[in-house]
Amino acid sequence: MVRSFFGLFGESPFPYLREMAARVKECADEVPKLFDAFFDGDYDEVLAIAENISDLEHEVDVVKTRIRDSMPKTRFMPVDRRDLLEVLATMDAVADAAEDVGKLFTLREMEPHEELIDPLKSLVRRVDRTVEQAVEVVDALEVLAEVGFSGKEAERVMEMLAELNRLEHKADIVQDELARQLFAIEDEIKPGSLMVWNMIFNEVGDMANSAEKMGNRLRLFLSE
Repeated sequence: MVRSFFGLFGESPFPYLREMAARVKECADEVPKLFDAFFDGDYDEVLAIAENISDLEHEVDVVKTRIRDSMPKTRFMPVDRRDLLEVLATMDAVADAAEDVGKLFTLREMEPHEELIDPLKSLVRRVDRTVEQAVEVVDALEVLAEVGFSGKEAERVMEMLAELNRLEHKADIVQDELARQLFAIEDEIKPGSLMVWNMIFNEVGDMANSAEKMGNRLRLFLSE
């Protein structure tokens, strides 16, 4: 059993955020494997990975709920409670989007299209790296809190946040290009598949968007 979230006055939330971030990363890291299985034509593996993503997302929910329910309402905390709740929500949104990607692949057996494979691989790789960067920021917060959110450590975290924003922007560019390529070949794609592909692209992109939102909320910790 994990001990009470804020059993001590002013206990740091960051070890618990790190736990949740690690679970989120486990969930997000399954998405590239999902696409690899799809590109290999192994639909049974696609279904198995999609189910595993759902299981991992549930674990994220369990950690989130445990943290939120243990959060004190009357004691002071080292960071603003609302900001902390928003960080939990954005981390959860990354896992939710990953789960949605998996679910979309189970709606129908999607047809691979040669024109989409390389840009899809690029998008998934960039999104996964964006989520990884957000998790690295969370990992750095515990040390940052120990030095009072200031000094060289604060500068280092701000640089990490800037890199997170850059990575998310690059992922956005790839997603936009992928959407253009999708609709350039729309006459070759079944209408149902076209709709599902577009939804998949959006959910993958939402993983990076939520990771960036998490970083933007964490940035507030440095200004409090």
